[in-house]
Amino acid sequence: MRDPVYTYCREVLPPSVVERAVSLSFTRPGASNLAVARGNVLELYEIGLVLNKVGSGGDEEGLGDQYQYRDTGAEEFDLPMLREEHTTSGARGKDTKKPQLQLVGRWSLHGKIMDLQPVQHGKTRVAVDQLLLSFAEAKMSLVSFDTASQSITTESIHYYEHESLKQRTLYEHQKCELRADPDGRCAALHVYDDQLAILPFAVPGDARAVKPYADSFVVNMRNADVGVRNIHDFVFLSGYLEPTLALLHEQEPTWPGRMEEERDSCTVTIVSLDLTRSSVSVLSATPRLPYDCSLLLPIPEPVGGVLVLGSNTITHVANGTISCISLLNHAAKHGIGSSMQNYIDDTNVDLELVLNPHGSECAVASPNTVILWTQHGRVFLLRLAGNGRLIKRIVAKQIAGTDIRKDPRSLSAPSWDDIAILPSCVAKMRIVYDEESADLSDEQLLFVGGNSGRSLLLGIRDSHASARTAGSADQVLPLDDEVDIDTDVYGDSIAPNRLQTNGNASNERSSRSDRWAESFSITVYDEIVGTGTMCGMDIGAAAANATGNMDNLELVTCLGNEWRGSLCVQQRHVVPEIVASFDLPGEPVRGVWTVRCLREYNIGGVMQAQDSATLVDLNDTFMVVTRDNSTSVFAAGDELHELERTGFYSSGPTIDVGEVLGYTRVVQVHAQGLRIVNASGREVQSVGFDEGQQAVFAEIADPYVLVRMQSGDAVVFEASSDSGQLREMPVPSFFAGGDIVAVSLFEDVNHVLSTNKEWAERNKDTLTDQAHASGGQQHDGDFDSLYADASASRKRKRAQNQDVDRRRSRRKHEGDEFDDLYDEADADAEGSVENQGDHDDDGARPEDVRGDSPMFLLALTASGDLNILRMPQFGQVWMTLRLDNLADTLSATHKVEAPGSDSDSDDGAALVTPLSAGLDLNYGRNSHIFGAGSGRRIDQLRLVQLGGDNISDTHLIILTTAGEIAVYRAFEYCTHEYAVQRAAAASQARPTADAELQFAGDDELALRFVRIQHDVLAYNPEYQHKVRRVQIKQARAFADWKERSKEKRAFKTQEQQEAHKRAQEKQKREEEMAEADWSDGSEDEAAADAKVGNAENNAAEATTTSVEAVDDIYADDSTQDAAAAVPASQPQEETPLETYSEPEAPAVNDDELDDDLDGMQVYPLEHTRKISVLDNLGGYQAVLVAGMRPVVVLVGSKRYARVHPMRLPVRLPPSLQPADSTGKIDAVEAGLLTECRPLVAMARFHSNACAHGVVAVTQAGTLVISRLPVSVRAARGGIEFDSAWPVRCIPVGTIHGGVSTQGGATYHAASGSYLVAAATPSQFYIREPNPEIAFRDAKEAADAGGRPAPLPRTVIPEYQRKDLHTTSAPPLVARHSIDLLSPVTWETIDSHTLDEHEHIAVMRTLELDSAQAEGGRRALVCVGTGFVLGEDVMTRGRVYVFDVVDVVPQPGRPQTNRRLKLLYTEEIHGTVTTLGELRGSLVMSEGSKLFVRAFGGDTLTSFAFLDCQAWVRAAVGMRNFLLIADANAGLSFVGLQEENPARLQVLGRDPHASLPVECADFLVMGTQLQLLAADTYGNLHVYAYAPRDMQSFGGQRLLRRGEFGLGARAVSLRRVVAADGRHVCVVGTATGSVHVLALVPETTFKRLHRISAQLVHGVPPLAGLNPREFRAVPLRLRQNQAPRRTVLDADLLVPLYAHGPSTRQRDAAQRNGTTVDRVLRDISATERVLNLF
Repeated sequence: MRDPVYTYCREVLPPSVVERAVSLSFTRPGASNLAVARGNVLELYEIGLVLNKVGSGGDEEGLGDQYQYRDTGAEEFDLPMLREEHTTSGARGKDTKKPQLQLVGRWSLHGKIMDLQPVQHGKTRVAVDQLLLSFAEAKMSLVSFDTASQSITTESIHYYEHESLKQRTLYEHQKCELRADPDGRCAALHVYDDQLAILPFAVPGDARAVKPYADSFVVNMRNADVGVRNIHDFVFLSGYLEPTLALLHEQEPTWPGRMEEERDSCTVTIVSLDLTRSSVSVLSATPRLPYDCSLLLPIPEPVGGVLVLGSNTITHVANGTISCISLLNHAAKHGIGSSMQNYIDDTNVDLELVLNPHGSECAVASPNTVILWTQHGRVFLLRLAGNGRLIKRIVAKQIAGTDIRKDPRSLSAPSWDDIAILPSCVAKMRIVYDEESADLSDEQLLFVGGNSGRSLLLGIRDSHASARTAGSADQVLPLDDEVDIDTDVYGDSIAPNRLQTNGNASNERSSRSDRWAESFSITVYDEIVGTGTMCGMDIGAAAANATGNMDNLELVTCLGNEWRGSLCVQQRHVVPEIVASFDLPGEPVRGVWTVRCLREYNIGGVMQAQDSATLVDLNDTFMVVTRDNSTSVFAAGDELHELERTGFYSSGPTIDVGEVLGYTRVVQVHAQGLRIVNASGREVQSVGFDEGQQAVFAEIADPYVLVRMQSGDAVVFEASSDSGQLREMPVPSFFAGGDIVAVSLFEDVNHVLSTNKEWAERNKDTLTDQAHASGGQQHDGDFDSLYADASASRKRKRAQNQDVDRRRSRRKHEGDEFDDLYDEADADAEGSVENQGDHDDDGARPEDVRGDSPMFLLALTASGDLNILRMPQFGQVWMTLRLDNLADTLSATHKVEAPGSDSDSDDGAALVTPLSAGLDLNYGRNSHIFGAGSGRRIDQLRLVQLGGDNISDTHLIILTTAGEIAVYRAFEYCTHEYAVQRAAAASQARPTADAELQFAGDDELALRFVRIQHDVLAYNPEYQHKVRRVQIKQARAFADWKERSKEKRAFKTQEQQEAHKRAQEKQKREEEMAEADWSDGSEDEAAADAKVGNAENNAAEATTTSVEAVDDIYADDSTQDAAAAVPASQPQEETPLETYSEPEAPAVNDDELDDDLDGMQVYPLEHTRKISVLDNLGGYQAVLVAGMRPVVVLVGSKRYARVHPMRLPVRLPPSLQPADSTGKIDAVEAGLLTECRPLVAMARFHSNACAHGVVAVTQAGTLVISRLPVSVRAARGGIEFDSAWPVRCIPVGTIHGGVSTQGGATYHAASGSYLVAAATPSQFYIREPNPEIAFRDAKEAADAGGRPAPLPRTVIPEYQRKDLHTTSAPPLVARHSIDLLSPVTWETIDSHTLDEHEHIAVMRTLELDSAQAEGGRRALVCVGTGFVLGEDVMTRGRVYVFDVVDVVPQPGRPQTNRRLKLLYTEEIHGTVTTLGELRGSLVMSEGSKLFVRAFGGDTLTSFAFLDCQAWVRAAVGMRNFLLIADANAGLSFVGLQEENPARLQVLGRDPHASLPVECADFLVMGTQLQLLAADTYGNLHVYAYAPRDMQSFGGQRLLRRGEFGLGARAVSLRRVVAADGRHVCVVGTATGSVHVLALVPETTFKRLHRISAQLVHGVPPLAGLNPREFRAVPLRLRQNQAPRRTVLDADLLVPLYAHGPSTRQRDAAQRNGTTVDRVLRDISATERVLNLF
């Protein structure tokens, strides 16, 4: 094996399981934000109130379902009960607002977030919180939100990883729990056993504070003064003068085996922190708590105190005393000592509830009500009842989830109990409601993070809270034997309706007290879909794979556990459903447009259009298709009909088509002019361009038509509503200077953009605070270097100021020219109703523009500057320099000063004049963009509004010539200069004159753009050149075919003329003979003969016409007219007949194509519109970007742009088939068979047959109509595109079941189906231990069933004995089954239930030898199980071999056409933990023994075995080699010797043999082989088998080649073989993240590694973390070896080169002696494997 070998690793899917969440005001004062920690990803949400339209229908209303308490004893419900008053009254009421989660930003940190807390310090003068994050091993970072860049900034980082603090401990991982004082005085971090790191904060409002924190200190709670050991949990308490902590600890740990000696071993200690003296003092201690307590929950006033949650009890502690201990089950009585018997409350003892405090979460819903989620997904309401702070009872009532003990039914259908999820965290939200949402003010919002794939935003409301009196609302409800809780809460009105049960007074009181839960209703407002916690993963082919190749794979993961789980299906590409696909006859299609046009009717002499209220649902009217030399028009609808005679221009190609004048006219732009067509297809107006002018690009936005000429000039037309025609508008001089590179029109429909003056009027109160908070700091949006120093920054600013001065001098000389220009424009617009009243008599000057028009024009100059002009005055309202740098933030480039400056000076006049006073866009013009020699420049751009009717954000989409896509989101931002100017002027001016002040920049937009991060690498610099060559090949191939078709047609015409001439001569001879022989014959017979001859001729002519019609599919009209012009009776020269032979097509030389560009008539690439906007694509507003790798940009309810690559599953035609099969066009020669699925053009398509779809044109000219199946309820089986990858979640198991955490799922490629190891909880009882009693029971059962009785003295096996019901709360175990899912509907179509107590340990699909299968091998599903019955019962297992066979489906259910067929089963003396395949044989392990067995169809025969160390976790085969992973002994590399006798030979082992390996596989590239292993701590290790290396001792030792930290435990590892033969390993982790690993060449690795190392030291990381430390493996796991730099962390490179500024890309590449193009080519070539998904 050659050395060295290098590995490329990248995280393609970020972590998605929500582990921590807190509520805070982070982005602005008063904002309701939610900070969510997902592994190492920090997400920031904002709670927005969106309009909830009543009666809108759809799946959106499902998120607002109301749930109330249901009594399972009275009725059984599969779903939570809907409250009738909410559903019925809401339908009749008005539109309301509902809370919704909106994603502000997400940041990937170089460290796993262990905990997070909000803090507020004294440096900020406004109420804005900061966020404190904790990381392993013992550090925390303080971050804040930067409004200028819409990102987070690091304020400080605190390390406590000191050797003096580290002590010897048994815990390998620190929890790093973080708690913050509710009054914002300090924060505490739990580090190293019982030590707390205290970080004090500055006092709020203290202006003397230089930094937001004081010096931190560490307190050891084990010292003599405190004496606290073994801290389980700690919380801050409110209402104290000093920061006060409640500590839950256990001085002397105990366990169930010492229950008789020590039961009540936990203690709650209250300590006070003295921040000035750095000391701790004990206030009180409450000992003798149950030993299983592990969680604290502070209760607010007026109750106060803390709730202590244990496995069997819930205890309330207040003022150092115990109020009550509520028992959750009968077994809890045995765990409480005699001293605590007086505090016992047995109200909830019949629940038989066992809590796992580390898997349960709770939150305070009201001062005396707590909502609890258990580890099984059950939801309870806890009511604290008593007098004052003395709690006498804790009443628990279940409101969601299913209790298997109360519901013994065996359900098979999944349940949609929305709020019953596996919790990971609960956050209580803070939100400020407006007047329109005042009805939600009495509702408490909670965010519940889930481990089963879903996290919920809930609203909890107590309907009887308002009925309570003001005095009683502040007190705890009394509840004792004499006081009735119902009377106190609901009054005496319900007294006659009291329930009675068997006359028992206690049951009567319990029944009455249960009614308080009925007043609570829970509403699900929003959800976040995730793909964690992951417990299994497999890779399969999508059901929509129509290409026949493995290029449409999908990732299937299992989430949750046995109690509640689901199946998650993900694909990297968006794959729409194909509705229709066909090849249009004629030349290849180059572009497509669809338009909607309303018909006009004459009503009272006035032409009025039809009602356009339902414009969104209006079907398309026309579909325009353009080719190289012509344009075709089709009538759109359920069927496409080509229109022959229309007013559209059809003699040449079309550039753009759009609607104007309220969708009553259609504008068609072609190279020579424009045409206007009405709904009937008739031409209304035709406008021609000047001679020598030719259009290359156009943009249409009602009522404007913007055309860019080939010379670089721009022409603007405006549609008049009076005349219904277009008129040319005068444009500024810079439009005629040939400097325009790209243009676009934008209409601010939702009025999102605002000017600086409008922003200042809305934010008068915070204007001064913002100016003070900025501190005079300016954010440089054009920072173009990673390593620029201060002098370089000053030089750049000085150069910008010089450019501004030059522009000012030019504006003064060009003012008169613009005055005359706009005067002329107003004179020409006198007849336009839209322009009347908007201009003054002297003409509208730019400085008089007040910003009323919602239409804007974007113009990009050759120097890379972007200008936004307001229409129709062309007033400049925003500008940024060097857009081609694609900076992270695009800011306005201008400089303003206070109006008090000297207006007589030239500089002062220029400063107070608005930026729109003069336009000179030619300054600083550069001859290149993106750097010299890069070949990248901005091709097209588009400013759009996405998000829907309720919410809509403005996004800027930029496409480069290399295929790269940049997406920016606009946000409102007023510059610091303008804020200072406004605040200074307002403080000096009189209050009455404030409205009369004019400021420079009032009419400019308060606007900035921030770049959206995405990982779509579409870099292909030769794409346009390749497309051009393909077009030339297609045109030449079509011309050659057309020429051959003409020759063939001419030959047939000559042959037909000869046949017609011979028929005439024959008829003439027959007539002469008839006259000679029958000169006296009848005239009727002669007429009859004539009719027969004419009929034969007509038939021959008809046949000829039909054949010509078929052959002339690709012929033009001139050829047909020429053939028709020759009369049939015209005499022709007699020519001999020839046999026609098809001429060979000339070979096309690629080198000669460039010389033929001018000679061939090919559709110009500049005409192609690559960015298309769709108002409704499967429920989303989307932007489609055509190209080599098509991309769709979607904005869903989270208001965050998602960039997904799109793939149409269309099979490319191998050749274009004309009607005559002899005239084929070679697809390879024409360039139609390409590696990707490029799309030339895309447009929206809406009809009854395809609602809200899309029509696309492939590279081969195929027209594809498709649609996007979208359901907003992704957790109910729909596809969710508002995520990192498109995802679909399918529930698994029963109403109270989940998925096996060991078996997971597997894909059966032969049938295209998935098999899932489902689980259902069941009760576990101890079996009868007495053999004699077991024998008697078995004999009685045999006699009752008519079976033979067991023989005397027979020992009945343990698993056949009866259960002993010795407890009322038996533990729950999983009952497993194997479910077969349909790949189309994802429903269970077949299931195989295993025996009781039989657990699935492993399930794999393996290729085994089979005589019945073609090729000798057959894909079979192998399952390994194990029986778990207890420590005293010998473990046994089974191995199953299944096949998926085709059967006759059930009537009406075509998806049930497959079934599971059990081929073989065998009982094994041990649990089968591993299954694998080696040369067609089955590899299985029984604990530490490994067997290789041959499958013979009905038996398994062992022929080789191997004794392993402890527990085999994985066995992967390749050829004759086997890789074995052991849970305690590391890796073993084994070879199979097939010669007699066959045996397994160990070739090499891990020399240290102490690595706990979880999974393993091979890494292959060519002839190089590496061994990959993932340990249980979340690290990857790369080994090599090198027998020629001296350090390997002849190969006996496996050499370590590298390591890489994943940040989470790996649960599955799969190897995929790409089409080019490359092997790629896909690793799935428990947090939902997915990593991809592949081997790369040495030159590529070293080039990328140098840049990566530079980024580690040169880029300031977020939160001050070290990227290299995050991916490093601990020293103890590396066997004290130095780290090997052979694994490349691509997570540093891809973000920079996928969505980073081009200046940073160029700087990083140049510092390492390479180019950006070389780096992008290396990354793109390595990332090409992602196209498989």
